Amino acid sequence: MKNTSASPAPVRTRDPERTKGQILEAALSEFATNGYDGAKVHQIAKSAGCNARLIYHYFDNKERLYAAALRKIYSDIREREAELNLDALPPEQAVKQLTETTFDFFENNTAFLSITRSENLLGGRFISQMPEIQKMSAPFLDKISDALKRGHAEGVFRAGIDVLQLYVSIVALSAHHINASHTLSATFGRDISSVAWRQERRAHVVEMIQNAVALRESTA
Repeated sequence: MKNTSASPAPVRTRDPERTKGQILEAALSEFATNGYDGAKVHQIAKSAGCNARLIYHYFDNKERLYAAALRKIYSDIREREAELNLDALPPEQAVKQLTETTFDFFENNTAFLSITRSENLLGGRFISQMPEIQKMSAPFLDKISDALKRGHAEGVFRAGIDVLQLYVSIVALSAHHINASHTLSATFGRDISSVAWRQERRAHVVEMIQNAVALRESTA
């Protein structure tokens, strides 16, 4: 006799980590586009393909979701920098690769610049309450400092370079033309968003940083 009973419907299992990842990616885009105040939870839910209740289930509230987004973008750049293994590179190569990697990261991750710009407009309200970001950043400065010390010992770098000043300079040189692309292009009549100009900029920034740390020959 033929069995006519219906087969049980397949059970849909929830993948919490995948769902949280989708929510976080949608949040990054929303916060980058609209800032913290302008971002909408319902829009994040729509982009992530879930309902807002699920966002509150995983992240409690908008503030914690924004903090998670900040943590994610800083983790991304720290992970990219860690992959350089600066302590295993000759000093000059370490500084060159650090500069190139920082420049390329900002070029390909404009959400980082948008969200950090928004956080600065908030007076650093959220990041100042996140000591884990400082904790993940400090060891990287130590690695840059070590490369500078090795370079000085080998006679290729000058003495007395402040590691934080150097890193902030690399960041500024790598990011300002992106943050001010429209105004700079209009002011000087050059499309500084073009691929050709960005390539020239990259080479210029690398050269400037290399010259900044190099040991200067005495002219006496």
